[in-house]
Amino acid sequence: MTGPLATIAVLLLAAVVLRVALAVLVGELDEWRTYRALARLARRLRRTPVADEPAARRPIEEVGADLRRLNASFHRGDMRFAKYEGCRQAYDGVLAEAADMAGLAHLMEVLPPGPELDRERQRVEMLLQHHGLLPPPYAA
Repeated sequence: MTGPLATIAVLLLAAVVLRVALAVLVGELDEWRTYRALARLARRLRRTPVADEPAARRPIEEVGADLRRLNASFHRGDMRFAKYEGCRQAYDGVLAEAADMAGLAHLMEVLPPGPELDRERQRVEMLLQHHGLLPPPYAA
C-alpha cells in the first residue's frame, strides 16, 4: 500500500492534524469550530427558501392572454377526450390563477371533475367577464 494515492491520503491527514494541533496551541480551536458551524448554518440557510417572500406571480397580461387563448380552445368542441381533458385542466388552472389575481373566491382547485366543477367554472368565467379579464361569450 505504498502507491501514490496512499501517499496523498497520508499527506492530507497530516495537514489536517497539523492544522488542528496549531489551533489548539494558539487557542483558536473554539473560533475555528465556531467558524465551521457558522459556515454550515449559512449553507443551510441558502438552501431553504425564505417564507416571508411572496410567491412569484406572472404578469396579469400573460395570465389574460393565456385565459383568452385557452377559453377559445376549451369552448371550441370536437376534441378527443385526452385533448379535452388536458385543455380543461390547463384552463381550470389559469381560471383559478386569474381569480386569485382578481381577489375572487373560487373552488376551482378543490372540486373534482364533474357537474359541480362545471358550474363553478361557469360562475368564475362570469365573474372574470365582469372584471374584464375574459371577453363576453360570442364576442367577435
